[in-house]
Amino acid sequence: MGLSSRLNCRVQLWGKTPYTNELGESDFTYLPLKTVWAEVLPAGGSEQSGQGGTVFAEVTHKITVRAGALPELTNDMYLIFRGQRYDVKYAIPNYKLRDRIEIYCRLVVDG
Repeated sequence: MGLSSRLNCRVQLWGKTPYTNELGESDFTYLPLKTVWAEVLPAGGSEQSGQGGTVFAEVTHKITVRAGALPELTNDMYLIFRGQRYDVKYAIPNYKLRDRIEIYCRLVVDG
């Protein structure tokens, strides 16, 4: 199966953009930078115990995009897919199939 038939999800890349706030100070805000086609697959998960008997779950997803789609990708960016936020943990090129990059992300759940 070719790459173009697997990239069936539209994801939006958000990144830090500098601006000057109302006090004249340099600050940054997150703004959408680019929308690309991707493949989104769950890659794993884990549970951790917290204080007071709470349990934290972390779900990792592998998001595959074309190699040239996101050349400016950094760890302080995140992706939005179907209204959910995915923080970029790291990205690695696929050394066997050089036409794609695999981005490993952590699903962020507000609650």
